[in-house]
Formats: sequence, structure tokens, C-alpha cells
Amino acid sequence: MSDLILREKNRFSSLFLMVALLLMVIPFISTFNEFLTKILLNFKLYALLESVVVPYEAKVVAGFYNMLGITAAANNYGVWVKNMYLEIQWNCLGWQSVVLLIASYITGFQGKFTLSSRIEVIIIGFMGVYLINMFRILIVGLLATFWGKYAAFIFHDWLSLVFVIGWFFAYWWFSYSFVLEEEQGVKYKSA
Repeated sequence: MSDLILREKNRFSSLFLMVALLLMVIPFISTFNEFLTKILLNFKLYALLESVVVPYEAKVVAGFYNMLGITAAANNYGVWVKNMYLEIQWNCLGWQSVVLLIASYITGFQGKFTLSSRIEVIIIGFMGVYLINMFRILIVGLLATFWGKYAAFIFHDWLSLVFVIGWFFAYWWFSYSFVLEEEQGVKYKSA
């Protein structure tokens, strides 16, 4: 019985620590996202996202809605869902998550890991960022459609950052627990 209680305490302590870290990181991530946005605006790099990525993501999101049985149609700037237009702007695509993912590799890959396991982690990371951002856009649209624009604004402006950071915690936990393999050095016997 006491072993079960000890495991539950450890689980709760780990969860509490993760939430505390998440809350500490949010201001830094939010400020970093604003900094990145200003860089893209200054160099007019957003035009590529606006002309190529927005139409693509609008089509994908509309496809997800249609798979859920919610009639949706995409155009080059957003999605029509149940007589409501959801504009997808270049700054809502999740490109900041890609930058944060790449930055996380600097600290995440410290250590001697095999090249193949690093490549696996990179592929999982990019696929995960893609899916998490599609899911995030989908949730914003669902909230706007069924609960109104204020619920969508709250999720878009505040909770989606928590959502993405939570995914990063889960991603790196999974990567260290199941994917990354340490390099095995060749050991020589002394004579």
C-alpha cells in the first residue's frame, strides 16, 4: 500500500513540477514570438508564408472539418465553416513553433546520441509541430463556431501557447525515453 502511495506522490510531484516549469516558460516564449514576428515583418519574409503556406493550411483545416462532418470550404486566406469565416493569417500558422523546435535541438541534442536516433527525433519533431499546429487551428475554429469568438480568442491568444509548450514537454520526454540512443564507444582490452 505505501509503495502505491509513494508512486502516486512521485507522479503528482512530477506533474506539479512540469506545470510550474510551463508557467515559468510562457513569458519567455511569448516575448520570443513577438521578437521573431518583428524580424519577419522587417524583412518582409511573411509574404512567403502568406502566399504559399496559408492557402495550403486552409485546405488542410477545411479537410479536417469535413472529416468531422462539419461542412467547410477553403480559400487562399481562410476557411468558411458553418456560415462563419475563419481567417488564417501568416502569424497564426505556427511558424514560431518550428523556430522553437529548431532552437530546442541545441539543448536537446547535447550528449552523444547516434545519428539515426537524432534523425528520428527531428522527423518526429517536425511531424509533431505540423500536427499540433493543425490541431490548434482546428480547435480555434471549433471554439469560434460552437462557443463564439471570445472562446476562440482566449484559446488563440493564451491557451494555445500552453498547448504547444505542453506538446514540447511531451515530445522531449518521449524522445529521451524511447527514441534517442547513446553512441556505444569501442572498448579495447588492455594487454
